[in-house]
Amino acid sequence: MKAAGDDLALRNAPLQKRAHERMAAILEAAHAVLRRDGAEAATVTGIAQEAGIAVGSFYHYFPNKEAAFLALYEGKLAALREFATATELPAGDRREALRAWIVALKEEELRIGFDFALFDAVHHYSRLAAIAARHAEAMALATAARLRALGSTWSEAALFDLCLNAFFMNASSWLYWRASGGYAPRAITRLADAVVAVVEPAMDGSPEPLGPHLRPQGSQP
Repeated sequence: MKAAGDDLALRNAPLQKRAHERMAAILEAAHAVLRRDGAEAATVTGIAQEAGIAVGSFYHYFPNKEAAFLALYEGKLAALREFATATELPAGDRREALRAWIVALKEEELRIGFDFALFDAVHHYSRLAAIAARHAEAMALATAARLRALGSTWSEAALFDLCLNAFFMNASSWLYWRASGGYAPRAITRLADAVVAVVEPAMDGSPEPLGPHLRPQGSQP
């Protein structure tokens, strides 16, 4: 594992269309190698071969394989956050609306290729774990915004705490998929049902629980 303080920044940011295409090809190859070989066994040479480029072309953009995996991981999660905030709740019963939104998020997760390889890589690279933590907070805030739109009157702190708890239930679907050896759709529907049940008190007029509540990193109490 690389030390958390290592510089993983891009060496050269792509500017021209051809450079963006080259970068995308490298990231796609990094994902393929991550799936095939795993985080520890994956190599820069393997990524370059998969992308059909010279090793030097890889190093033109990335200092090491971890930097490529970080860019890949961060890009997938950024796409999920964009989808979450851009997707409106459908009209109708609030429980069904929220349930449909959660199902859509999980289906989008798989559609864009967030898979076992990326889920498992977090355990090998500390920088990925930090990105995952920030993503969890952003998704909790997005969920809280949906609950607020559905009429929740809980405080921001209580709502965020609840939604962060609900977001981490997402890990249960991945653990189930790991045990079952595939991405069974029933895990998505079960997750949606469970999350709706967990957040229901914030929508049905129940009093919010006593604090202290978990808050986003860097927020003021």
